Amino acid sequence: MASITDKYFAALNALDREAYLACFSENVLLRDPYGARPLQGTAGLHKFMDGMERTWASFQMTPGDAYAAGNRVAVPWRCVATAKSGKVADFAGVNVFTIDESGLIAQLDGYWDFKAMVAQIS
Repeated sequence: MASITDKYFAALNALDREAYLACFSENVLLRDPYGARPLQGTAGLHKFMDGMERTWASFQMTPGDAYAAGNRVAVPWRCVATAKSGKVADFAGVNVFTIDESGLIAQLDGYWDFKAMVAQIS
């Protein structure tokens, strides 16, 4: 059975809104990237996916090994994505997931350089 983080990466790679939403608890706190305005709950997840769908023609995020401690899991990743403009971004980071008692993502903190990614597709 795939872990919730595996399901998360698969949903993003497919740009599958419903599969993405199914990974999270209803009161999720999303800070992706960390330092940006946090997004909260299902409305925040929809806002995040609106941006994904507006920006990317294709998206391939490849996770590395997962490191779990308690109810948190840190996963490094590399992403190569093609914007709707045709420009390609190649960037990397680490996501730290907090998993709730039902096995869903209750919090996601993404550590990566948003400005450097945008510069590649601008």
